[in-house]
Amino acid sequence: MTLSRVERALGMMRIYLVERATRNDWGEAPDEELARTIAACIRHATDEASQKAPQSNPKLTRDALRSAVRFVNDNLDSKLKWDDIATAVGLDQFTFGRSFRLTTGITPHQYIIRCRLRRAMRLLARDELTLADIALEVGCSCQSHLTTLFRKHLGTTPGAFRDAAREREQRKPRFGAPRVFRGDPREMMQAG
Repeated sequence: MTLSRVERALGMMRIYLVERATRNDWGEAPDEELARTIAACIRHATDEASQKAPQSNPKLTRDALRSAVRFVNDNLDSKLKWDDIATAVGLDQFTFGRSFRLTTGITPHQYIIRCRLRRAMRLLARDELTLADIALEVGCSCQSHLTTLFRKHLGTTPGAFRDAAREREQRKPRFGAPRVFRGDPREMMQAG
């Protein structure tokens, strides 16, 4: 029972007590009558609460979630705001934010950051753009902002990530190079 319902029930009991005291009409068993009145007030407060319209499902529908994800990915290079995404989905920003978090387990802001970092990692692995260009491509205001996001969420910098991606690429066996497998033949089946 919420505090407002308790206060409403107490108000009803207060009115009852004042009426009885002013008329000096307590009946034969005032304590039993008072107990029945308290129970009736609490029941009345509970009945009012149950008569309210049932809450709609707070989670986003599959279509609304897809629409939000598509909007984020299509506009990742711009400054994304909750109300823009919510408008694209057809909800107000607070309902959208709450529903998105209940559906996905993360806030829209956290999702946007994850998308930006994933796209930045793909672009860094390709080695075609400068770090500043990649920052702008993923919606960061500058290279410093991208570096801050990388450090905070990945524990490294974009430059270090690019260097590590280059090293991994150089260590990969080239297409057509013979592979030598020693050990269990099942490993060969899984690797090939």
